[in-house]
Amino acid sequence: MTEIPGRKGTVLIVDDEPNVIWFISSICQPRGYLTITAMSGLEALKIVQECSGKIDVVLLDLAMPGMGGIEVLKAIRKYQPDMAVIILTALHDKQAECESIGIEAFVKKPYILEDLYSQISAVIECKAFDKADVEIDPALEPCAKILIVDDESEVCDILSGALQEDYNDGHFEIKIAHTGDAALTLSMEFEPDIAIVDIKMPLMWGDELIRRFKAGEGHCPKDFIVYTSLSDPKEVERARRLGHKLITKPTNLEILIEALVKICVRHNLLRKKKV
Repeated sequence: MTEIPGRKGTVLIVDDEPNVIWFISSICQPRGYLTITAMSGLEALKIVQECSGKIDVVLLDLAMPGMGGIEVLKAIRKYQPDMAVIILTALHDKQAECESIGIEAFVKKPYILEDLYSQISAVIECKAFDKADVEIDPALEPCAKILIVDDESEVCDILSGALQEDYNDGHFEIKIAHTGDAALTLSMEFEPDIAIVDIKMPLMWGDELIRRFKAGEGHCPKDFIVYTSLSDPKEVERARRLGHKLITKPTNLEILIEALVKICVRHNLLRKKKV
């Protein structure tokens, strides 16, 4: 069994090109990340199975001889559904397929090493932050502009009331959109910090809306919460990977508020308490 010592984080690089492995390792290792490597899909799956929770993120090429990256990704999702995966590829037309299976990021070759490193560190830090307890300076409180996107008016009213009227330990400004197109338009004026997005909506599903935000349409929020009634395990897993947190309807609103507070701390969306 492969033994991995604990460090700042562990990155599994899966690519059949030695130069790619060397360049990525050369930028990650000096900054405290341990890198382990696999030059084939089968070798990568063997490492994933042996090391399990010790790997923080997998960097996966798609075009490899033998078992290709798509097959590797499907196998990882089957046996390790929570494992973070970043795709690195020259096959630019595979993004939608990879996102439907579940990935953290799709990085197109050629890429800038520093940009790739930022993606790696962001994924690992997000995983660590999501598991950690959050404490706020007693002199500060959460403060954020939140866009709620849901075609059910009743759900929007309940969420808006809970965040603006029932939550007294911070300040949330709320705007509501009932369609994806309306959300994109409203975002340009409102400039939301966080979006709470339902997945199953008419005309444009929430996952498409989030992809369009991230592609540069509208004003993209700093983070997303996916709030949905999806029940199919594959759809739930795909939805979970679109946002900071997946919350299933109906839920205890305290869970939603806890997620929002964590996002505010992560992005420094805080203000001094009014005396």
